[in-house]
Parts: sequence; C-alpha cells; structure tokens
Amino acid sequence: MTHGPWNVLLTVMPGPRHVSNVLGALDRFGRFRTTWFKDVCVGWVDDMTGMLDRITAARTAGEPWAHCIARMIPVERVFAFEPEDLVEQLKAAVASFADRLPDAATLCVRVERRGLEDRVHSRDVEHAIADHLFALAEAAGKRLHVSFDDPDFVVAVEMIGPECGIALIPLEMRRRHPFVRLP
Repeated sequence: MTHGPWNVLLTVMPGPRHVSNVLGALDRFGRFRTTWFKDVCVGWVDDMTGMLDRITAARTAGEPWAHCIARMIPVERVFAFEPEDLVEQLKAAVASFADRLPDAATLCVRVERRGLEDRVHSRDVEHAIADHLFALAEAAGKRLHVSFDDPDFVVAVEMIGPECGIALIPLEMRRRHPFVRLP
C-alpha cells in the first residue's frame, strides 16, 4: 500500500535529486511522497487544475524541476484490490465513465502495472474494461470507437502493487498539459 490517499500519480525522469526537486516544488500544491517503485510518486492535491496549469507554466518558463516530470496522471478514484477481483472492481469503478462519453467518441484503455507481474496481465485487463465500456455505451444508445492514436478519451488504470487508481482523461487535457500522458 502507499500509506495514505492519493489522487495524482507521477513519474520522474531518472537523475540525481530529480525526485526530491520535483516533490519539493510540488509541495505547495499538496502532499506528495515516493512509493517503493523507483521514480514513481503519488500525492493528494485539492486544486488539480491549478496544479496542472502551474506545471505547464513552469515548463514553458524552463524551470528545471518541471522538466523532470516524465508524466502525471490525475486520478479520480483509488481502491485496494486482490488480483483475482481486479477486473470486476474496475468494471464497477469505470461504469460511470460510460455516461461521460459522448456518442461517436474514440477511446482506449491503458493499464500501467507496477508489481504483481505473474498475477495481473495488463492486456487482458485492458480488453475486459474496454469491452465493458463499449457494452455500457451501446446499451445507452452510444457508439464508441477504438483509437490508439490520440483518442478523444483514455481510461487510465494505474496500479501500484495492490492499489489501483483510475481516471478518464480527455484529449483536451492531454493537449493542454503534455505531461499528462500514458507510457
């Protein structure tokens, strides 16, 4: 476990003091901490939009710490799981995403797994969640399309050992904040 709530996950570029510099700069936005995975950090932020805007401005201004952020994912929900229950928990967690997806939207599901190599298979999880969302959308009279090349929405599933964070990330957010991206 990561020992406390989190609503943002970030990875930091490898390098001496990069993690401490990034976390020191982000301290004004919330509480951040390292995880047991190298260069992977989590945090709790009350004003996500404000933080993302300030990081974008810092990158534009050439502030070194901001360029050490490899990627950042704003997370909507976090839950603990057992590998055998993960897909069912994810299906329940992403059900509300179907209501937020407009008709004819393009979508992809991306799973970033850290740990549990032999117990969770990312591609299987991605397919199961995508099939579930497509079925929910179809039941609501919407038709979605798969796109891996700059889709309208990405369902981000970020696992840190036995914890999972999920988010529905729109294209506009990814374009406005290029560090909000998937691997």
